[in-house]
Amino acid sequence: MPIRRRRVLLGALAALGATALARYGSAEASSTSGPAGLLEVTTGWTSGPEQGGLQALLAALKGRAPNVTFVAGDASNPAGTDLAARLADGPPPDSFRCSGGDELAELAPRLEPLDALAAARGWTAGLPGALLPRLRAGGALYGVPAGARRTNLLWTNPRLLAAAGAAPPPRDTGALLARLRQLAATGTTPLAVGGPAEVLHLAETVLLAAHGPDGFAALWRPGGPWRGSAATGALRTLDALLALAAPPAPDADWTDAARLLGTGRAGYLVTGDWADTWLREDLGLRPGTDYGWSAAPGTEALFQSRTDVFALPRAARNRTAALAWLDVCAGLDGQVALNGARAAVPARTDLPDPTRALFGPYARWSLDEWRTRRPVDSLTHGGLLAPRRRAAALAAAREFTGHRDSARLARELAAL
Repeated sequence: MPIRRRRVLLGALAALGATALARYGSAEASSTSGPAGLLEVTTGWTSGPEQGGLQALLAALKGRAPNVTFVAGDASNPAGTDLAARLADGPPPDSFRCSGGDELAELAPRLEPLDALAAARGWTAGLPGALLPRLRAGGALYGVPAGARRTNLLWTNPRLLAAAGAAPPPRDTGALLARLRQLAATGTTPLAVGGPAEVLHLAETVLLAAHGPDGFAALWRPGGPWRGSAATGALRTLDALLALAAPPAPDADWTDAARLLGTGRAGYLVTGDWADTWLREDLGLRPGTDYGWSAAPGTEALFQSRTDVFALPRAARNRTAALAWLDVCAGLDGQVALNGARAAVPARTDLPDPTRALFGPYARWSLDEWRTRRPVDSLTHGGLLAPRRRAAALAAAREFTGHRDSARLARELAAL
């Protein structure tokens, strides 16, 4: 399958099929049949583990559609407008990635309903029933999930915690604060936090722990219970956590925090599953020995995540190739390739045991969690809010790192 450079193209895509996971289950296809031509897909996966996952996913696509030329779409057209404008005014990409939930629902009027296609092509096979509402808008199916990135995770440096006597995993935010204070007494930074996005990530984690999934969802609807004791207590906990953390720099991100954890300069980190690939590959650490993980305290029964969903615009120029792309995204071979390369989980739960064995230690644990925990949308990284509201929440978190007024933060989040 030829790959053509256009705007934000991924230079490393020539290395398709380099990993065993990328080669898993690729369907055979004749070079003289099937879809052909340019296929433009907007993913935003231009670096790091996401880029590797896209490479692996394209290897699976190559087996099904060798005559398709993949074009990595840009979220903006040459005039600089965003994806929503491209969908409204054209030309749209043939498919694009979004996070499901409100983000997908906002774009639904410009998308093709997929119920009949999904039934005919098996696109919802193996999916958890609780995930399906996040793929719908107005009762119709508009998204095909390819995988899920978990966000409610607590990462640890086991050696550092054992030396401080703080090794047992905390079961709630109160226990986490106690562990952090215990670690602070040794002179070590207890908690690593990146920039403003990671502050918002930490905020939604403590809010989810305080409210549970239904109460957490209610916060973001009109008249949400922001004045209640649960929200007030959670945001005070957020302030207490930041008081025990390395000060988050405005230009820092999660990799800065992960480096503190991985190099033994911090004991705990709250961030998503992308930390596994970075700690293992960039720092060369051993999972389960040099770093550990668990669900964030108070959220053990939940799998909060960003679901990577692909949609079909009504005016897709190469609809036939787009359908082949959605086939791969929905299929076991494509989902195993994509998520095995980036330590995320396939959206499908019907993976055979030999396939599960291809995943690493963290990912195998996460596969079990995905099958047994309730899925919940992420605010910071997922589709809980549409993009404009999410951007406003990030701005509020950025301001909070300076003023540290939890009542003001509550007012600003309530205004969303």
